[in-house]
Amino acid sequence: MDKIKKYNQCDKLEQCRICNSYDVCLAWVKFVSIHNETKTYAHFDKRVSLMMPSIRKYVMNEKNIAKHSFYPFIHFKKKNSRYGKKGPKKPRELFYCSHLDRCVYQRYAFLINQTYNKWVEQNDINNVAIAYRDNLNKNNINFAKDAFESIRKTKDCLIIIGDFTDFFDKINHIYLKKMLSILLGVEKLPADYYAIFKNITHFAFWEWTALVTDSGHRMEERGLRKKINSQDTILTKEQFEKYKDHINKNIKDVGIPQGSPISAVLSNVYMMHFDKFINTYVKENNGIYMRYSDDFIIVLPYKTSDEILKYVDFVFSYISSMKGLIDLQQEKTAIYIYDGNRTLTYPTNEPCYINYLGFLFNGRDVKLRPKAITKYYYRMRRKARTIGKSNWKTSKGKHISAKNLYSIYSSNDKNQTFIDYAKNAKSILNLNDSEVDSLIKNHKHKISEAIKRGKLD
Repeated sequence: MDKIKKYNQCDKLEQCRICNSYDVCLAWVKFVSIHNETKTYAHFDKRVSLMMPSIRKYVMNEKNIAKHSFYPFIHFKKKNSRYGKKGPKKPRELFYCSHLDRCVYQRYAFLINQTYNKWVEQNDINNVAIAYRDNLNKNNINFAKDAFESIRKTKDCLIIIGDFTDFFDKINHIYLKKMLSILLGVEKLPADYYAIFKNITHFAFWEWTALVTDSGHRMEERGLRKKINSQDTILTKEQFEKYKDHINKNIKDVGIPQGSPISAVLSNVYMMHFDKFINTYVKENNGIYMRYSDDFIIVLPYKTSDEILKYVDFVFSYISSMKGLIDLQQEKTAIYIYDGNRTLTYPTNEPCYINYLGFLFNGRDVKLRPKAITKYYYRMRRKARTIGKSNWKTSKGKHISAKNLYSIYSSNDKNQTFIDYAKNAKSILNLNDSEVDSLIKNHKHKISEAIKRGKLD
C-alpha cells in the first residue's frame, strides 16, 4: 500500500483499494517496475530512470511537462544487412531521445495507453490492435496462432494481408491531434499533452555523424560507440552551445520518430477510427481483423466468388479513401483464399504459404520464416569472427569469455534469446519445421564451430 502511494505521489488518507484510481495507480507501479532501467547510451543529459523518486515526481507534475524543454533526438541511419546477399540495403531510421525526455514520454505513453485500453473495450475492438498493448499479455507468437486458428476454423475464407508504407513517417499531425483529442474527450489538448504532441511531431534531431565530430572523435576510431557511451554526456555544455546550429527539425506536417517510448502508443491512437470501421464490417460478415502496427490481416468467410469480389472492393476502397493518412505497400499486400485444407493465391489458386508476423502458414503447417534463422546464424558468426580478430581481448587487454556468445546466442534465463523464441514458437504453434528443429538441436555446436573459426581468422 505504501509503495502504491509513494509511486503515485499520493497523500490521500483513504485506503488504496477503495479509491477509484486504484487500478491505474497499481498499473503505474507495475509499469515503473518493468521500465526501471537506466539506459547506457550517452546523450545530451545525464542518465536517469523512472526508478528515481525525483524523476517520477517531475514527470507526474503536469505543470513541469507543459513547460518542459526537450532535447533533440540523436538520429542514426542504419543499413539493414542482407546477410551476405547482393542487392540494395534499405536504411533504417533510428532516433534516441535524451534520458529525462525518455521518462517524460514513458509517463505519457502509460497515461494514453490506459485511456486507449478503455476506449477499445468500450468500442468492442480490444483484440484488433495487438501491438504495443500492455494488457493483452500476449506476443506475436500468440497472435499468429490466433490468426491461423481462425483461418482453420473458418474454412472457406478470403485472407487479406497488408502492410502500410512508411507508417510512422507518414502519420499526419492534424489527424493524430484529432484522434488524440477524441480519445481524451477534449476539444483542445491540455497544456501538458500539447507539449508532448508538439515535440513528438515537430521533433528536433542531431545527426550521429555530426555529433561524433562535434564531440572531438572520428568515425573511424576503433570502439567509437563504447568510448562515447563511457562519457556522462555526449557533448559538454560548451560543445552543445558551439555546435547547436547542427540541430535539425522535422518541419513537415507528417511523421513521428519511430523508436521513442510514446510513438508506438500514438500509432494505435492514430488508427482508432480505421480499426473500428474495418472491424465493424468484418464482424458483421463473421470474420476477424487484426493489426500489428503497420501489418494487418483480414479473414472473411465466403460462399461465392461474388462475395470475394465484394469484400475485396470494400476493404481496398475504404483504404483508398484514407489516402494521405495511410498508404498500402503494394509489394507486401496480398490476397489469398483458404479452401478448408490449403492456402491458395487469389485469383490464380496456386498453393502457397502466407507470411504473417514472422511465420509461414500453408493451411496445415506453420514454419518460422527462414530469413529469421539466416539472420541468427549470420549475426552469431559475425560476432565470433569480430571477437576472434581481436584475439579474444578487449581494447584494454582483458580476456573475452566465450560465455558472452552463449549468453546471447543460446538459451538465457535472464533475457530471452532467439533460441528461446524458437522453442516457444515450436511449442505454441506446433511448428512442423525441420530448420527450427535443427537450429534448436545443433545451435551450441554451431556456436562452438564459429568460435573455432573466429580464432583462426
